[in-house]
Amino acid sequence: AEYQETMASDKAAKELIGIAKNRMNQFYNPKLHKAAPKTELSAQDRIFVNEGGTPPPTEAPGGIAGTGVTALVQISAHDAADGMEAPAPPPETWDAYTKKGQESNG
Repeated sequence: AEYQETMASDKAAKELIGIAKNRMNQFYNPKLHKAAPKTELSAQDRIFVNEGGTPPPTEAPGGIAGTGVTALVQISAHDAADGMEAPAPPPETWDAYTKKGQESNG
């Protein structure tokens, strides 16, 4: 079960990275940009549009930021109830900070 979850999250991460690369290529390197596939209207919708109608609405892409990637989950495996100890105190340092007086640097 854990293996399948890991593979699913890896796949989602790779898809998201691919989408990000494609969007960056759109601006920085247009030759490598892959345009989104055009939607094909059915014969009935094509006739309706040719007669002056409006095309049917398309479904909004779901997922993360409208990319279609649906699962990119990171779950914290650490919990205070798991018996984790409090962190060690910070190391000793110099004296406390004091503000300089009316001294001049010149």
